[in-house]
Amino acid sequence: MTPIQRKYRYTTTQKGRQLNNAFYFTKMGQQIRICKTFFMNTLDINNRVIQTVVKKRKDTGLVEEDKRGKHHGHHKLPDGIKESIRNHINSIPRIESHYLRQQTTREFIEGGKTISDLHRDYVEECKRNNKPHGNYVMYAKIFNTEFNLGFFVPKKDRCELCVAYENAENKQNLQQKYDQHLREKELSRQEKQRDKDIASETNIVAVYDLQAVLPVPKGDVSVFYYKSKLNCFNFTISDLVSKKTESFFWHEGVGNRGSDEIGTCLLQFIEKKLSEVSHGSAVDFTFYSDNCGGQNKNKFILALYTYCVLHYEKLNSITHKFLVTGHTQNEGDSVHSVIEKCIKRSLKSGPIYVPSQYAQLIRTAKKTGSPYSVNELSFNDFISLKKLHAELRFGAGNLKIKDVKVVKFMKETPCILYYKNSYEDQDFSEAKIWRTNPEVLPVLKPAYSRQLSISERKKADLMSLVDSNHVPRFYASFYNQL
Repeated sequence: MTPIQRKYRYTTTQKGRQLNNAFYFTKMGQQIRICKTFFMNTLDINNRVIQTVVKKRKDTGLVEEDKRGKHHGHHKLPDGIKESIRNHINSIPRIESHYLRQQTTREFIEGGKTISDLHRDYVEECKRNNKPHGNYVMYAKIFNTEFNLGFFVPKKDRCELCVAYENAENKQNLQQKYDQHLREKELSRQEKQRDKDIASETNIVAVYDLQAVLPVPKGDVSVFYYKSKLNCFNFTISDLVSKKTESFFWHEGVGNRGSDEIGTCLLQFIEKKLSEVSHGSAVDFTFYSDNCGGQNKNKFILALYTYCVLHYEKLNSITHKFLVTGHTQNEGDSVHSVIEKCIKRSLKSGPIYVPSQYAQLIRTAKKTGSPYSVNELSFNDFISLKKLHAELRFGAGNLKIKDVKVVKFMKETPCILYYKNSYEDQDFSEAKIWRTNPEVLPVLKPAYSRQLSISERKKADLMSLVDSNHVPRFYASFYNQL
Protein backbone atom coordinates (compact mmCIF):
# COMPACT_ATOMS: atom_id res chain seq x y z
CA MET A 1 0.00 0.00 0.00
CA THR A 2 1.59 3.25 -1.12
CA PRO A 3 0.31 6.86 -0.82
CA ILE A 4 -0.66 8.66 -4.02
CA GLN A 5 0.81 12.14 -4.53
CA ARG A 6 -1.89 14.11 -6.27
CA LYS A 7 -0.93 16.52 -9.04
CA TYR A 8 -3.77 18.90 -8.22
CA ARG A 9 -5.49 19.61 -4.95
CA TYR A 10 -8.64 21.60 -4.52
CA THR A 11 -9.04 23.47 -1.25
CA THR A 12 -12.02 22.43 0.85
CA THR A 13 -13.36 23.26 4.24
CA GLN A 14 -12.74 19.64 5.39
CA LYS A 15 -9.63 19.34 7.52
CA GLY A 16 -7.43 16.35 8.31
CA ARG A 17 -8.14 14.56 5.05
CA GLN A 18 -5.57 11.86 4.41
CA LEU A 19 -3.86 11.14 1.14
CA ASN A 20 -5.31 8.46 -1.10
CA ASN A 21 -3.50 5.12 -1.32
CA ALA A 22 -2.79 2.68 -4.11
CA PHE A 23 -3.16 -1.02 -3.32
CA TYR A 24 -1.03 -3.81 -4.79
CA PHE A 25 -0.55 -7.55 -4.68
CA THR A 26 2.75 -9.08 -5.72
CA LYS A 27 2.51 -12.05 -8.06
CA MET A 28 5.58 -13.77 -9.45
CA GLY A 29 7.72 -10.74 -8.57
CA GLN A 30 5.41 -8.27 -10.33
CA GLN A 31 3.28 -5.74 -8.50
CA ILE A 32 -0.30 -5.66 -9.74
CA ARG A 33 -2.48 -2.76 -8.75
CA ILE A 34 -5.98 -3.59 -7.51
CA CYS A 35 -8.92 -1.71 -6.07
CA LYS A 36 -9.40 -1.16 -2.36
CA THR A 37 -12.48 -3.38 -2.15
CA PHE A 38 -10.67 -6.34 -3.70
CA PHE A 39 -7.73 -5.67 -1.38
CA MET A 40 -9.85 -5.72 1.79
CA ASN A 41 -11.96 -8.70 0.77
CA THR A 42 -8.94 -10.81 -0.14
CA LEU A 43 -7.16 -10.12 3.14
CA ASP A 44 -10.42 -10.28 5.11
CA ILE A 45 -9.85 -6.91 6.79
CA ASN A 46 -11.87 -3.76 7.15
CA ASN A 47 -11.06 -0.09 6.64
CA ARG A 48 -10.10 0.32 10.32
CA VAL A 49 -6.97 -1.76 9.75
CA ILE A 50 -5.94 0.38 6.81
CA GLN A 51 -6.49 3.59 8.80
CA THR A 52 -4.35 2.26 11.66
CA VAL A 53 -1.45 1.45 9.30
CA VAL A 54 -1.66 4.90 7.68
CA LYS A 55 -1.70 6.65 11.07
CA LYS A 56 1.31 4.72 12.41
CA ARG A 57 3.28 5.38 9.26
CA LYS A 58 2.43 9.05 9.42
CA ASP A 59 3.41 9.37 13.12
CA THR A 60 6.65 7.36 13.13
CA GLY A 61 7.50 6.82 9.51
CA LEU A 62 7.20 3.03 9.86
CA VAL A 63 4.64 0.41 10.84
CA GLU A 64 5.40 -1.08 14.24
CA GLU A 65 4.70 -4.70 15.05
CA ASP A 66 1.51 -5.64 16.86
CA LYS A 67 1.97 -5.12 20.59
CA ARG A 68 -1.11 -7.00 21.74
CA GLY A 69 -0.18 -9.49 24.47
CA LYS A 70 3.33 -8.02 24.75
CA HIS A 71 2.84 -6.00 27.92
CA HIS A 72 4.44 -7.15 31.18
CA GLY A 73 1.43 -6.80 33.44
CA HIS A 74 0.18 -10.39 33.06
CA HIS A 75 -1.42 -11.96 36.10
CA LYS A 76 0.37 -15.25 36.75
CA LEU A 77 -1.37 -17.89 38.84
CA PRO A 78 0.86 -19.12 41.68
CA ASP A 79 2.15 -22.67 41.22
CA GLY A 80 0.72 -23.60 44.62
CA ILE A 81 -2.83 -23.05 43.38
CA LYS A 82 -2.28 -25.21 40.30
CA GLU A 83 -0.83 -27.92 42.51
CA SER A 84 -3.84 -27.73 44.84
CA ILE A 85 -6.13 -28.28 41.82
CA ARG A 86 -4.09 -31.32 40.74
CA ASN A 87 -4.18 -32.73 44.27
CA HIS A 88 -7.95 -32.35 44.42
CA ILE A 89 -8.44 -34.12 41.08
CA ASN A 90 -6.06 -36.89 42.16
CA SER A 91 -8.08 -37.38 45.34
CA ILE A 92 -11.15 -38.49 43.37
CA PRO A 93 -11.31 -42.33 43.41
CA ARG A 94 -11.13 -43.99 39.99
CA ILE A 95 -13.54 -46.73 39.02
CA GLU A 96 -13.37 -49.35 36.28
CA SER A 97 -15.76 -49.17 33.36
CA HIS A 98 -17.65 -52.46 33.17
CA TYR A 99 -17.57 -52.33 29.37
CA LEU A 100 -14.28 -50.64 28.47
CA ARG A 101 -11.70 -51.75 31.03
CA GLN A 102 -9.82 -53.92 28.50
CA GLN A 103 -10.04 -51.48 25.59
CA THR A 104 -8.64 -48.19 26.90
CA THR A 105 -6.17 -46.65 29.35
CA ARG A 106 -8.61 -43.86 30.10
CA GLU A 107 -9.55 -43.63 33.77
CA PHE A 108 -13.10 -43.08 34.94
CA ILE A 109 -14.65 -41.36 37.93
CA GLU A 110 -18.19 -41.71 39.15
CA GLY A 111 -20.68 -39.95 36.91
CA GLY A 112 -22.72 -38.34 39.67
CA LYS A 113 -21.02 -34.93 39.34
CA THR A 114 -19.89 -32.49 36.66
CA ILE A 115 -16.67 -30.46 36.44
CA SER A 116 -18.61 -27.52 37.88
CA ASP A 117 -19.63 -29.62 40.87
CA LEU A 118 -16.05 -30.74 41.39
CA HIS A 119 -14.83 -27.14 41.24
CA ARG A 120 -17.39 -26.05 43.84
CA ASP A 121 -16.26 -28.84 46.15
CA TYR A 122 -12.64 -27.79 45.59
CA VAL A 123 -13.43 -24.15 46.46
CA GLU A 124 -15.27 -25.18 49.64
CA GLU A 125 -12.34 -27.34 50.69
CA CYS A 126 -9.87 -24.46 50.15
CA LYS A 127 -12.06 -22.08 52.14
CA ARG A 128 -12.30 -24.52 55.05
CA ASN A 129 -8.49 -24.71 55.12
CA ASN A 130 -8.05 -20.93 54.61
CA LYS A 131 -6.11 -21.47 51.40
CA PRO A 132 -6.33 -19.62 48.05
CA HIS A 133 -8.13 -21.36 45.21
CA GLY A 134 -8.21 -21.25 41.43
CA ASN A 135 -11.19 -20.27 39.32
CA TYR A 136 -13.33 -22.62 37.24
CA VAL A 137 -11.51 -21.87 33.97
CA MET A 138 -8.16 -23.00 35.39
CA TYR A 139 -9.73 -26.04 37.10
CA ALA A 140 -11.42 -27.17 33.89
CA LYS A 141 -8.25 -26.57 31.84
CA ILE A 142 -6.13 -28.75 34.15
CA PHE A 143 -8.86 -31.42 34.35
CA ASN A 144 -9.18 -31.66 30.56
CA THR A 145 -5.54 -31.26 29.48
CA GLU A 146 -3.43 -32.88 32.21
CA PHE A 147 -5.68 -35.84 33.08
CA ASN A 148 -7.11 -38.59 30.89
CA LEU A 149 -10.35 -38.75 32.87
CA GLY A 150 -13.94 -39.43 31.91
CA PHE A 151 -17.18 -39.51 33.83
CA PHE A 152 -18.42 -43.08 34.04
CA VAL A 153 -22.01 -43.59 32.91
CA PRO A 154 -23.14 -47.24 32.54
CA LYS A 155 -24.16 -47.91 28.96
CA LYS A 156 -24.73 -50.79 26.60
CA ASP A 157 -21.95 -52.22 24.49
CA ARG A 158 -21.44 -50.57 21.10
CA CYS A 159 -20.23 -52.83 18.33
CA GLU A 160 -16.76 -51.73 17.24
CA LEU A 161 -17.03 -53.26 13.77
CA CYS A 162 -20.40 -51.62 13.07
CA VAL A 163 -19.07 -48.22 14.18
CA ALA A 164 -15.94 -48.65 12.03
CA TYR A 165 -18.09 -49.54 9.03
CA GLU A 166 -20.40 -46.56 9.57
CA ASN A 167 -17.44 -44.15 9.73
CA ALA A 168 -15.37 -45.69 6.90
CA GLU A 169 -14.97 -43.58 3.77
CA ASN A 170 -14.21 -46.65 1.66
CA LYS A 171 -16.70 -49.23 2.85
CA GLN A 172 -15.65 -51.82 0.28
CA ASN A 173 -12.59 -52.76 2.36
CA LEU A 174 -14.87 -53.76 5.25
CA GLN A 175 -17.89 -54.93 3.29
CA GLN A 176 -17.19 -58.66 3.34
CA LYS A 177 -16.26 -58.73 7.01
CA TYR A 178 -19.25 -56.55 7.91
CA ASP A 179 -21.72 -58.73 5.96
CA GLN A 180 -20.39 -61.87 7.66
CA HIS A 181 -20.68 -60.12 11.02
CA LEU A 182 -24.34 -59.30 10.41
CA ARG A 183 -25.06 -62.88 9.29
CA GLU A 184 -23.51 -64.23 12.49
CA LYS A 185 -25.59 -61.78 14.54
CA GLU A 186 -28.85 -62.86 12.92
CA LEU A 187 -27.99 -66.56 13.09
CA SER A 188 -27.09 -66.34 16.79
CA ARG A 189 -30.42 -64.71 17.60
CA GLN A 190 -32.32 -67.26 15.54
CA GLU A 191 -30.41 -70.02 17.32
CA LYS A 192 -31.37 -68.62 20.72
CA GLN A 193 -35.02 -68.41 19.72
CA ARG A 194 -35.00 -72.02 18.50
CA ASP A 195 -33.45 -73.16 21.76
CA LYS A 196 -36.12 -71.30 23.73
CA ASP A 197 -38.87 -72.96 21.68
CA ILE A 198 -37.66 -76.49 22.44
CA ALA A 199 -36.62 -75.83 26.07
CA SER A 200 -38.18 -77.89 28.84
CA GLU A 201 -37.58 -79.13 32.37
CA THR A 202 -34.85 -81.45 31.12
CA ASN A 203 -33.59 -79.17 28.33
CA ILE A 204 -32.58 -76.03 30.22
CA VAL A 205 -31.72 -72.84 28.30
CA ALA A 206 -30.25 -69.97 30.31
CA VAL A 207 -28.31 -66.72 29.82
CA TYR A 208 -25.84 -65.33 32.30
CA ASP A 209 -23.99 -62.07 32.79
CA LEU A 210 -22.17 -60.06 35.44
CA GLN A 211 -23.85 -56.78 36.36
CA ALA A 212 -21.89 -53.53 36.51
CA VAL A 213 -20.08 -52.95 39.81
CA LEU A 214 -22.26 -51.87 42.75
CA PRO A 215 -20.21 -49.71 45.17
CA VAL A 216 -20.81 -49.15 48.90
CA PRO A 217 -21.37 -46.80 50.54
CA LYS A 218 -23.52 -45.12 47.91
CA GLY A 219 -25.78 -42.11 48.33
CA ASP A 220 -26.29 -38.39 47.83
CA VAL A 221 -23.50 -37.45 50.26
CA SER A 222 -20.69 -35.34 48.82
CA VAL A 223 -17.97 -36.91 50.95
CA PHE A 224 -18.78 -40.37 49.51
CA TYR A 225 -17.65 -39.14 46.10
CA TYR A 226 -14.07 -38.53 47.25
CA LYS A 227 -13.60 -41.83 49.08
CA SER A 228 -12.67 -45.22 47.67
CA LYS A 229 -15.60 -47.62 47.93
CA LEU A 230 -16.07 -51.35 48.38
CA ASN A 231 -17.03 -53.03 45.09
CA CYS A 232 -19.93 -55.50 45.10
CA PHE A 233 -20.63 -58.00 42.32
CA ASN A 234 -23.93 -59.44 41.16
CA PHE A 235 -23.87 -62.38 38.72
CA THR A 236 -27.25 -63.44 37.31
CA ILE A 237 -28.34 -66.61 35.49
CA SER A 238 -31.80 -66.45 33.94
CA ASP A 239 -33.77 -69.53 32.89
CA LEU A 240 -35.44 -68.51 29.62
CA VAL A 241 -38.38 -70.90 30.07
CA SER A 242 -39.31 -70.66 33.74
CA LYS A 243 -38.39 -66.94 33.79
CA LYS A 244 -36.64 -67.55 37.11
CA THR A 245 -33.35 -65.80 37.85
CA GLU A 246 -30.61 -66.90 40.22
CA SER A 247 -28.53 -64.03 41.58
CA PHE A 248 -25.09 -64.70 43.05
CA PHE A 249 -23.84 -61.83 45.16
CA TRP A 250 -20.47 -61.13 46.81
CA HIS A 251 -18.05 -58.25 47.40
CA GLU A 252 -14.34 -57.79 46.74
CA GLY A 253 -13.48 -58.65 50.33
CA VAL A 254 -14.45 -62.30 49.72
CA GLY A 255 -13.76 -62.79 46.00
CA ASN A 256 -12.65 -61.25 42.72
CA ARG A 257 -14.62 -61.31 39.47
CA GLY A 258 -12.68 -63.82 37.41
CA SER A 259 -13.28 -67.29 36.08
CA ASP A 260 -13.10 -68.91 39.55
CA GLU A 261 -16.01 -66.84 40.78
CA ILE A 262 -18.08 -67.18 37.59
CA GLY A 263 -17.43 -70.93 37.48
CA THR A 264 -18.54 -71.34 41.09
CA CYS A 265 -21.84 -69.63 40.33
CA LEU A 266 -22.38 -71.81 37.27
CA LEU A 267 -21.65 -74.97 39.27
CA GLN A 268 -24.15 -74.02 41.98
CA PHE A 269 -26.78 -73.25 39.32
CA ILE A 270 -26.23 -76.62 37.61
CA GLU A 271 -26.43 -78.49 40.91
CA LYS A 272 -29.64 -76.71 41.87
CA LYS A 273 -31.30 -77.43 38.52
CA LEU A 274 -30.27 -81.10 38.63
CA SER A 275 -31.73 -81.44 42.13
CA GLU A 276 -35.11 -80.18 40.88
CA VAL A 277 -35.36 -82.78 38.09
CA SER A 278 -37.13 -86.05 38.78
CA HIS A 279 -34.94 -89.11 39.37
CA GLY A 280 -33.59 -90.85 36.28
CA SER A 281 -34.16 -87.98 33.84
CA ALA A 282 -31.20 -86.91 31.70
CA VAL A 283 -30.66 -83.15 31.59
CA ASP A 284 -29.15 -81.01 28.84
CA PHE A 285 -27.95 -77.45 29.50
CA THR A 286 -27.57 -74.68 26.93
CA PHE A 287 -25.94 -71.45 28.10
CA TYR A 288 -25.69 -68.09 26.33
CA SER A 289 -23.29 -65.31 27.33
CA ASP A 290 -21.05 -62.54 26.01
CA ASN A 291 -17.42 -63.05 24.97
CA CYS A 292 -15.57 -61.75 28.06
CA GLY A 293 -12.30 -63.70 28.03
CA GLY A 294 -11.46 -63.07 31.66
CA GLN A 295 -14.77 -64.40 32.98
CA ASN A 296 -16.55 -66.93 30.79
CA LYS A 297 -14.80 -67.48 27.45
CA ASN A 298 -11.66 -69.24 28.61
CA LYS A 299 -10.13 -72.67 29.15
CA PHE A 300 -11.02 -72.68 32.84
CA ILE A 301 -14.79 -72.53 32.24
CA LEU A 302 -14.40 -75.26 29.60
CA ALA A 303 -12.61 -77.38 32.21
CA LEU A 304 -15.59 -76.88 34.54
CA TYR A 305 -18.01 -78.12 31.87
CA THR A 306 -15.83 -81.21 31.38
CA TYR A 307 -15.89 -81.87 35.12
CA CYS A 308 -19.68 -81.53 35.23
CA VAL A 309 -20.40 -84.08 32.48
CA LEU A 310 -17.98 -86.49 34.19
CA HIS A 311 -19.26 -85.97 37.71
CA TYR A 312 -23.06 -85.63 37.53
CA GLU A 313 -24.95 -88.75 36.56
CA LYS A 314 -28.08 -86.88 35.45
CA LEU A 315 -26.20 -84.44 33.26
CA ASN A 316 -26.21 -85.52 29.62
CA SER A 317 -24.59 -82.53 27.88
CA ILE A 318 -23.61 -78.88 28.23
CA THR A 319 -23.63 -76.52 25.24
CA HIS A 320 -22.36 -72.95 25.47
CA LYS A 321 -23.16 -70.47 22.71
CA PHE A 322 -21.42 -67.11 22.62
CA LEU A 323 -23.44 -64.20 21.28
CA VAL A 324 -21.76 -62.04 18.63
CA THR A 325 -19.52 -59.33 20.07
CA GLY A 326 -21.26 -55.96 20.12
CA HIS A 327 -24.69 -57.57 19.86
CA THR A 328 -24.90 -59.47 23.14
CA GLN A 329 -28.16 -57.90 24.31
CA ASN A 330 -30.18 -60.58 26.10
CA GLU A 331 -32.70 -61.25 28.84
CA GLY A 332 -30.02 -60.70 31.48
CA ASP A 333 -29.89 -57.00 30.56
CA SER A 334 -33.56 -56.67 31.52
CA VAL A 335 -32.87 -58.27 34.90
CA HIS A 336 -30.04 -55.82 35.57
CA SER A 337 -32.21 -52.90 34.48
CA VAL A 338 -34.95 -53.88 36.95
CA ILE A 339 -32.37 -54.13 39.76
CA GLU A 340 -30.79 -50.76 38.91
CA LYS A 341 -34.18 -49.02 38.91
CA CYS A 342 -34.96 -50.52 42.31
CA ILE A 343 -31.62 -49.30 43.68
CA LYS A 344 -32.25 -45.82 42.26
CA ARG A 345 -35.64 -45.64 43.96
CA SER A 346 -34.17 -46.82 47.24
CA LEU A 347 -31.47 -44.14 47.22
CA LYS A 348 -34.17 -41.47 47.36
CA SER A 349 -34.96 -42.54 50.93
CA GLY A 350 -31.35 -42.85 52.09
CA PRO A 351 -27.85 -44.15 51.34
CA ILE A 352 -26.78 -47.78 50.94
CA TYR A 353 -24.10 -48.47 53.54
CA VAL A 354 -23.28 -52.21 53.33
CA PRO A 355 -23.53 -55.00 50.70
CA SER A 356 -26.37 -56.79 52.51
CA GLN A 357 -28.64 -53.86 51.64
CA TYR A 358 -28.00 -54.49 47.94
CA ALA A 359 -28.83 -58.18 48.41
CA GLN A 360 -32.17 -57.29 50.00
CA LEU A 361 -33.00 -54.83 47.22
CA ILE A 362 -32.28 -57.50 44.59
CA ARG A 363 -34.68 -59.89 46.37
CA THR A 364 -37.50 -57.34 46.20
CA ALA A 365 -36.67 -55.75 42.82
CA LYS A 366 -39.06 -57.89 40.75
CA LYS A 367 -42.68 -57.00 41.55
CA THR A 368 -44.45 -59.61 39.42
CA GLY A 369 -43.77 -63.31 38.93
CA SER A 370 -41.08 -65.21 40.80
CA PRO A 371 -38.72 -62.93 42.77
CA TYR A 372 -35.01 -63.11 42.11
CA SER A 373 -33.32 -65.78 44.22
CA VAL A 374 -30.22 -64.30 45.87
CA ASN A 375 -27.25 -66.46 46.89
CA GLU A 376 -24.81 -64.51 49.07
CA LEU A 377 -21.35 -66.04 48.69
CA SER A 378 -18.38 -66.18 51.06
CA PHE A 379 -14.68 -66.69 50.27
CA ASN A 380 -14.86 -70.40 51.15
CA ASP A 381 -17.60 -70.98 48.55
CA PHE A 382 -15.35 -70.34 45.57
CA ILE A 383 -13.58 -73.20 43.78
CA SER A 384 -10.32 -73.01 41.85
CA LEU A 385 -10.86 -73.67 38.15
CA LYS A 386 -7.17 -73.12 37.50
CA LYS A 387 -6.29 -76.15 39.62
CA LEU A 388 -9.05 -78.11 37.89
CA HIS A 389 -7.68 -77.19 34.48
CA ALA A 390 -4.24 -78.42 35.53
CA GLU A 391 -5.75 -81.92 35.63
CA LEU A 392 -7.79 -81.46 32.45
CA ARG A 393 -6.07 -79.96 29.42
CA PHE A 394 -7.16 -79.66 25.83
CA GLY A 395 -5.36 -81.00 22.77
CA ALA A 396 -4.16 -78.22 20.48
CA GLY A 397 -5.79 -79.13 17.14
CA ASN A 398 -7.39 -76.10 15.48
CA LEU A 399 -9.04 -74.87 18.68
CA LYS A 400 -8.65 -71.14 19.32
CA ILE A 401 -11.00 -70.25 22.13
CA LYS A 402 -11.30 -66.58 21.12
CA ASP A 403 -12.69 -67.63 17.70
CA VAL A 404 -15.16 -70.19 19.03
CA LYS A 405 -18.90 -69.49 18.71
CA VAL A 406 -20.28 -72.76 20.13
CA VAL A 407 -18.79 -75.44 22.42
CA LYS A 408 -20.41 -78.70 23.49
CA PHE A 409 -19.55 -81.39 26.05
CA MET A 410 -21.28 -84.80 26.08
CA LYS A 411 -21.30 -87.59 28.64
CA GLU A 412 -20.99 -90.20 25.88
CA THR A 413 -17.64 -88.79 24.76
CA PRO A 414 -16.17 -87.00 27.82
CA CYS A 415 -12.68 -86.80 26.28
CA ILE A 416 -13.81 -84.77 23.25
CA LEU A 417 -14.66 -81.09 23.08
CA TYR A 418 -16.99 -80.27 20.18
CA TYR A 419 -16.88 -76.72 18.81
CA LYS A 420 -17.96 -74.42 15.97
CA ASN A 421 -16.23 -71.25 14.83
CA SER A 422 -19.33 -69.97 13.04
CA TYR A 423 -23.09 -70.28 13.41
CA GLU A 424 -23.12 -71.19 9.72
CA ASP A 425 -21.21 -74.42 10.40
CA GLN A 426 -23.43 -77.49 10.18
CA ASP A 427 -21.03 -79.93 11.84
CA PHE A 428 -18.91 -79.71 14.96
CA SER A 429 -15.13 -79.83 14.92
CA GLU A 430 -13.37 -81.80 17.65
CA ALA A 431 -10.55 -81.23 20.13
CA LYS A 432 -9.20 -83.87 22.48
CA ILE A 433 -9.31 -83.47 26.26
CA TRP A 434 -6.37 -85.13 27.99
CA ARG A 435 -6.78 -86.27 31.56
CA THR A 436 -3.78 -86.69 33.83
CA ASN A 437 -5.31 -89.85 35.27
CA PRO A 438 -8.39 -91.05 33.32
CA GLU A 439 -9.37 -93.48 36.08
CA VAL A 440 -9.59 -90.80 38.78
CA LEU A 441 -12.26 -88.08 38.75
CA PRO A 442 -10.74 -84.62 39.32
CA VAL A 443 -11.36 -83.15 42.77
CA LEU A 444 -12.49 -79.55 43.20
CA LYS A 445 -10.22 -77.47 45.39
CA PRO A 446 -10.99 -74.13 47.11
CA ALA A 447 -9.85 -70.93 45.40
CA TYR A 448 -9.10 -69.10 48.67
CA SER A 449 -7.87 -70.30 52.04
CA ARG A 450 -8.82 -67.10 53.82
CA GLN A 451 -10.74 -63.89 53.30
CA LEU A 452 -9.26 -61.47 50.78
CA SER A 453 -7.80 -58.15 51.90
CA ILE A 454 -8.65 -54.82 50.31
CA SER A 455 -6.11 -52.06 49.62
CA GLU A 456 -4.86 -49.99 52.55
CA ARG A 457 -6.12 -46.77 51.00
CA LYS A 458 -9.60 -48.21 50.49
CA LYS A 459 -9.70 -49.52 54.05
CA ALA A 460 -8.56 -46.13 55.41
CA ASP A 461 -11.19 -44.28 53.35
CA LEU A 462 -13.99 -46.58 54.51
CA MET A 463 -12.98 -46.35 58.18
CA SER A 464 -12.73 -42.55 57.94
CA LEU A 465 -16.39 -42.48 56.86
CA VAL A 466 -17.29 -44.54 59.92
CA ASP A 467 -15.19 -42.38 62.25
CA SER A 468 -16.76 -39.20 60.89
CA ASN A 469 -20.29 -40.69 61.32
CA HIS A 470 -21.03 -40.38 57.60
CA VAL A 471 -21.54 -44.15 57.83
CA PRO A 472 -23.48 -45.09 60.99
CA ARG A 473 -21.32 -46.79 63.64
CA PHE A 474 -23.81 -49.63 63.59
CA TYR A 475 -21.91 -50.83 60.49
CA ALA A 476 -18.44 -50.37 62.02
CA SER A 477 -18.01 -54.09 62.74
CA PHE A 478 -18.51 -54.96 59.06
CA TYR A 479 -15.88 -52.49 57.86
CA ASN A 480 -13.47 -53.41 60.65
CA GLN A 481 -13.31 -57.06 59.54
CA LEU A 482 -12.45 -56.23 55.90
